[in-house]
Amino acid sequence: MKAIVVHLTGSHRGDTEVFVSEKISIGTDAAANLRFDPEIDRYTSHYHAEIQLKECDYILKDKGSAKGTFVNNRLVKEIALKDGDLIEFGAGGPKVRFRIKTDDADVCKPWTEIIEDSLGIARSSQRGRITTATAFFRQILWEAFTQSSRSFKIGAILILFIILSGLISYFYIQYARLSRTAEKVRILEIERSVAENIIKAYSGGICLIQGAFYFFDEVTGEPLLMMGKGPRGISEYTGTGFLVRADGLILTNRHIAEPWWEMEMSPYIHIEPTIKPRFEVFRAFFPGIKEPFALKVEKISDEVDVALLRIDVRGATIPVLELDITGKGMVMGEPIILLGYPAGVNAIFAKTDPEVVKQLFDLPFIPLVQELSNWGLIRPLSTQGHLSDIMHNRMVYDAQTTAGGSGGPIFNNKGKVIGINYGVFPGFRGSNFGVPINYGVDLIKSTSVIKKVK
Repeated sequence: MKAIVVHLTGSHRGDTEVFVSEKISIGTDAAANLRFDPEIDRYTSHYHAEIQLKECDYILKDKGSAKGTFVNNRLVKEIALKDGDLIEFGAGGPKVRFRIKTDDADVCKPWTEIIEDSLGIARSSQRGRITTATAFFRQILWEAFTQSSRSFKIGAILILFIILSGLISYFYIQYARLSRTAEKVRILEIERSVAENIIKAYSGGICLIQGAFYFFDEVTGEPLLMMGKGPRGISEYTGTGFLVRADGLILTNRHIAEPWWEMEMSPYIHIEPTIKPRFEVFRAFFPGIKEPFALKVEKISDEVDVALLRIDVRGATIPVLELDITGKGMVMGEPIILLGYPAGVNAIFAKTDPEVVKQLFDLPFIPLVQELSNWGLIRPLSTQGHLSDIMHNRMVYDAQTTAGGSGGPIFNNKGKVIGINYGVFPGFRGSNFGVPINYGVDLIKSTSVIKKVK
């Protein structure tokens, strides 16, 4: 065995000394094995203490020093040192860290002899004065078990079994909690990566729809100024759509394809049969493509707020979104991702450099959106939430949206479109509404059937 002394303070601060002898004398005397400087370490005596190796234990003894010897900040006369003990030679004197290095060749007492010695100490303590509480209680337990009845032993074993079972249960519960926490973190990581993949893969297939329309009288051909703004009573709006087939089919809401639809359905608004709507502008802007695509209505749903539009793709490469056609993609409580253009031009301005906004702010609505496209600023926004309710003709979720986001795709955590966003619950931000994608799939199928008949 080797005794290692690491000097923490005093004249040898920072040094490390190794001793292989069985006896180490300590002090400021020139003959001391562990010698301190008498000028610097003034609180250390000439013959301060000694450390002796006895049966694999290093025993520290104070040799009548003037300022005392302290182990782990406690004044001692004699003590068996342990690896890592802090020793101070004299109050306010040098401090060292005592370390023990055991070699493979070292042979100490076997466990049987150590136990026998401990029992002997305990028995002698009972006959005379009790020297240590540990030895006393160890002896009490030993004799109680070896000299007790069979029922006592069974009871003791049962108690031990209960304690061990409790410990196993405790650690199992802690492990289960840790596992659940790890699983939650893993799910959050998956949700985050799914959202990133959806945005990267499909943002380019989600268009900003720009519309401007007015009403006119078929008899006179004159526009009705009271129905909108400007010289011809023009109403302007934006919405969202997404490409569902490479030949140019786009899904959106009916109230985006026919913005006057809700007016016609309202019991409070009466429109004469000769009053008809007409688009001034009806076009789609896709991210990364500067020039817009003219839109035309392909098919309107009579059941829900869904419409199918068409564009001439002009050879452009636009991502086609993947629809869930199984009918099993909507799962209550699972995460969803909503993409679109909520708040329209205002949201685009909010994330644009103020200097660019100043240049574009005063432009009229129709050329303004074209300029935003020229600057490459048309990109959909994403929000995330969870599906809270599913009905036959609508779905409810908490992903945030607002006007302009109508017609946007709703993705599940597998990256498939499960619905079409269409409404906001006024006054309550926790619920927004979408139409299940099966209504859009039915429109696409009906369009294909009509083409085959023709």
